[in-house]
Amino acid sequence: MMVITSRSVALGCGFLALALLVQPEPALSQATSETSDVAPPLPSPRPDDAPDASEVESDSSKSDSGEEAQDTETDDESSEATPPVPQDRPSGNRDGENSSESEDERSDDAASERNPDSDARQSEDVDLDEFENQGPLSQPRADQPTLPLSPSDEKIAACEKALDLLKVSYEVLEPIAGDNECGVARPYNVTEINGVEVNPSTSITCDAALAMARWVRSVVQPSAAAFGPDVRVSAINHGSTYICRRRNNKPTGKLSEHAKGKAIDVMSFSFEGHKPLPIVPRAGKGTMEEAFQRTVQAGACLQFTTVLGPGSDEYHNDHLHLDVIERSSGYRLCQ
Repeated sequence: MMVITSRSVALGCGFLALALLVQPEPALSQATSETSDVAPPLPSPRPDDAPDASEVESDSSKSDSGEEAQDTETDDESSEATPPVPQDRPSGNRDGENSSESEDERSDDAASERNPDSDARQSEDVDLDEFENQGPLSQPRADQPTLPLSPSDEKIAACEKALDLLKVSYEVLEPIAGDNECGVARPYNVTEINGVEVNPSTSITCDAALAMARWVRSVVQPSAAAFGPDVRVSAINHGSTYICRRRNNKPTGKLSEHAKGKAIDVMSFSFEGHKPLPIVPRAGKGTMEEAFQRTVQAGACLQFTTVLGPGSDEYHNDHLHLDVIERSSGYRLCQ
């Protein structure tokens, strides 16, 4: 009976020792499964074969690396399907809000450095677009002569018919295309007005020729009778008709009517039965020459819209400037 009791005690002690050695295994297995979410739990090792902390961390790192690799592959696949969204500059960058404009400017600068003539061509293109939209230039370039618009056929026919009735000898010249709006579309060379010569040749419009013809017939020739019954005007001598210049030959300012063929500068009169009469200041002389000059100067304003001569200004002391400028109000300048 005593022998059985001793064996029972020995057997109980062995089971107790075995229970003490096996009890930590569930806790270690639980810790290992919490460390790795992906890898399955390892088989329960013996106490002396349990992995240390470094091995557990290594396994966890491998698992995380596997997840990151998988995430990277997923991102690559999604990037092929959807274009990346541009990222804003950090708030600390200068002009961050206008980053796209700054990049465009840098691109333009780089293009300009590669091709320095691009800016010039672009400005020329813009300029060409503006000219097409706004119509013809008001001030043509000097290297591009232009021809003024010609009067209508009806107006030309009526004017030439009036010249014929006044016994004016004339010839139509070739159009004059000048620079800077100078020119005459249909110039006339008037050689004689009812027996009165016009020297030298002229290049004037038909309107100017008609005004001169009416002035000679209604004012100049009748006034010559004051010198005597046998005195008549034989010639009108002028200094210029068409010439491309500005008013009073100044370098700046408006174009003269001479530049349009609408003016004539009378320098003197020639007579039959009387000496020539040049245009000079005669105020206060009290002579018949003064009376004649005053009469023809004042009478010219009945046919011309501008009459300037001695007494007007220093530019017209030696001639009578006569022109047919068209003013909207119909105003006539007579001095």
